[in-house]
Amino acid sequence: MSHRDLRVVRVFIGSPGGLEKERREFFETIDLVNTIKARTLGLLLEAVGWEDTLPGRGRPQAIINEELKTCDLVILTVWRRWGSPTGAYSSGFEEEYAVAHEANKDIQLYFKSVSKDRLADPGDQLKRVLAFRKRIEAERNYLYDTYADGEWRQTLLVNLCAWLDGWDEDDAKPTLPPGPHPARQRELERQIEALQRELEALKSEQGQEVARLAQRAHGYAQRGELTKAEILFAELADEETNPDVLNQLGLFYRQTGDLDGARSTFEQMARVAEAEQDPEAQAIAYGNLGLVLRTRGDLSGAEAMHRKALTLNEQLGRVEGMASQYGNLGLVLRTRGDLDGAEAMHRKSLELDQQLNRLEGMASDYGNLGLVLRARGDLDGAEAMHRKALAIEEQLGREEGMARDFGNLGLVMKARGDLDGAEEMHRKSLELSTQLGRLEGMASQYGNLGNVLLERGDLTGAETMYVKSLGIDDKIGRVEGIAATKKNLGIVHQDRNDSNAARAAWTVAVGVYERLGNHAKAEELRSWLSQLDDDPDA
Repeated sequence: MSHRDLRVVRVFIGSPGGLEKERREFFETIDLVNTIKARTLGLLLEAVGWEDTLPGRGRPQAIINEELKTCDLVILTVWRRWGSPTGAYSSGFEEEYAVAHEANKDIQLYFKSVSKDRLADPGDQLKRVLAFRKRIEAERNYLYDTYADGEWRQTLLVNLCAWLDGWDEDDAKPTLPPGPHPARQRELERQIEALQRELEALKSEQGQEVARLAQRAHGYAQRGELTKAEILFAELADEETNPDVLNQLGLFYRQTGDLDGARSTFEQMARVAEAEQDPEAQAIAYGNLGLVLRTRGDLSGAEAMHRKALTLNEQLGRVEGMASQYGNLGLVLRTRGDLDGAEAMHRKSLELDQQLNRLEGMASDYGNLGLVLRARGDLDGAEAMHRKALAIEEQLGREEGMARDFGNLGLVMKARGDLDGAEEMHRKSLELSTQLGRLEGMASQYGNLGNVLLERGDLTGAETMYVKSLGIDDKIGRVEGIAATKKNLGIVHQDRNDSNAARAAWTVAVGVYERLGNHAKAEELRSWLSQLDDDPDA
């Protein structure tokens, strides 16, 4: 399809000062989305910003506004600066938002994360930004996303591709997909409620003050005022030294994809628990640290943490804690490719959870055993385990577990060649993970859907899914997912006879698998690379 046959879709970027890097990356990302997705839909994205606005007579912002009105999608991002008055509004950014809203444009709003110390003591410019964010939450007209420094390119890439997925040729307009805001709100509310339950038991004056702050945060979240709630969370993170509170904060950071925040919080929790001679809190901190390290690909560090936690739980006679750590050690061993060791750990965990009649733990154990059996090729055994897990999660009403089990059943169906059934399961899992804001689950299911499309020979569709998966895994630092996606992207490139791109992708995957200690997968990819080198046409 030639350039002139493509339908032009205009995308506007608006931002106050301080985001020059984001503006440059916006134009670069538009070019990338055109290459990997838009052109396959018969579309051509055209980036529009004040940089492209032609000089003219009249108020400068009014000229920019006329350009904005011609665009199909309006992207607005803001950080610490609000901007200067335009004569009609308090800033150009506010005026652009108002014009886009009045014109009924599709709007994507982004807020760059602000450090906790600035949140605690904001200046006039940041106060205006926070007031705007509170207004957006109160009005509930638009969803928004947040990103940390260095995450803008990948965040924008994933959201633009998702926006194009909803393109309707009849309406000549895409339908915006569900954004992260409702899921983040639900998850925040759950974490605040858990935090509140823990804090109510505290008797000290310090504990009562934390409980007061948590109660306020809970009220803000219930009303959708997430910015106020996050400010109180910042105060708790900076000032609270109670292990129970630190544990809840660490879990909140991990669930929302802030692995650095989770790691530092759990490390602080371990130090506080050691100083207070609280071995139970130490065990919990070590176990959660192990989960963060495994996600980051540090399997040796993860195993060390889980074994520390297991030892403390054994000394305390905490059977529930022992079961959890046996299960976590099984995950580490499976990632390394040690299926016998993994199965032994998961069966120990299951035995203890059955003794306790701990349904949530049993569901996790059945699911993990299903993964081991599938890796061995026992598809009937794997399906039986995953269906047991799903039945328990449905009984408990745990959507997170249901999402995981749907995804695992999809893997079994794909292994049997039932691609339609596999796709149905993965899309169910993706829908639930998106609703819950579970980034890791979303990345996994995008990758799994890519595998289904690849099996059908739809290279473009598969690549689109892999790019989405890779974008999320890069954002949260999920190393095992990055390795798998690089491996699959290499297959796409090879099927297109692009040996150089395949070689580059597989070389990265080999390095990551070696880092994970999964030498079998690394060796498999080395053999693929060797075949490329032996191919005279490569």
